[in-house]
Amino acid sequence: MSARLDPRLARVLDREGPAGAWFLHGDAIRLRDEAARQLVDAVVDPATRDFNYDQFHGEDVSGEQLASTLAMPPMMAERRVVFVRDVERLGTKARNVLKRAAASLPPDIALIVTATIPRGSRAAFYRDLKRACRTLEWRTPRAAEVPGWIRDRARRRWGLELSPAAAQLIAGAVGSDPSTLDAELEKLSLLPEERRTEAEIAALIPHTHRIDRWSWLDLVASRDYVRALRELDDVLTSERGVGLVAGLVEHHLLLGLALDGGSAGLRAVLSETGRSYLSWKANIYAKQARSWTVGELDRALRALHAADRQLKSGRGDRPVLADLLLSLGGERGVPA
Repeated sequence: MSARLDPRLARVLDREGPAGAWFLHGDAIRLRDEAARQLVDAVVDPATRDFNYDQFHGEDVSGEQLASTLAMPPMMAERRVVFVRDVERLGTKARNVLKRAAASLPPDIALIVTATIPRGSRAAFYRDLKRACRTLEWRTPRAAEVPGWIRDRARRRWGLELSPAAAQLIAGAVGSDPSTLDAELEKLSLLPEERRTEAEIAALIPHTHRIDRWSWLDLVASRDYVRALRELDDVLTSERGVGLVAGLVEHHLLLGLALDGGSAGLRAVLSETGRSYLSWKANIYAKQARSWTVGELDRALRALHAADRQLKSGRGDRPVLADLLLSLGGERGVPA
């Protein structure tokens, strides 16, 4: 398959072939739609594209149009391709046509649909599509995964090799939305290679915070509580206490895994649990873990869970986190 294809699409195409129904959804709209275009290009016969490819937008197509198009056989080609974008905007009749078609497509039709499923939706329409189609989701990465996602996307899509520090800088400045991050990576890809340094990236990416959440979490995990306390006010200008504590809980659990199995063992666990975007940091976790014992990690996790309860009971972010750092610091000399 084409080297430009999203790796997940390529795997499914190689395994199952192009015919059938595809459901691409998720809130990372730019990436999802890019993958849909790649899929169309991979399965349409270029020589007969004018006869065997139809594209519709959800708000513009009727049930009758969909039914008529999906009933047409391919002309002088192996298959016919029908692409329906933004199916969350379809009317009731068109939704019913699409569901029936997806469940019983003839072998010479490829049906590709995209959607942004409304948050919290329990509509049977989306469940039915997921059951009938090959379903792939493009989602916003979890906070801990964002720098790893940036490095992976930069390398795969834009041919950029970013350092961990550059990825964290971009994440701290831009946020976690994959479409916005991808747009920034595209801009960076236009720079001459000699200008793709951390200093140039720092100058080009608009950042307003002295420290990002990932660097602050690293300070705590490295047991540099004095500096973590000094940087607390700055990190709280862009982060909430509950999010920071949740990040610290996950970070300390990973330290425990690294303490038990080293960086190689941690990478294996991350891969098995679908957290490959954290693998780039396995060596860092392993290095930080050397400063801990199992007992100390257990006490730190207890303190973090207590801090989480305090935050959720309404106590302010700064006093809870300051007390947490003082508690974790103990005899390490954190000033009161």
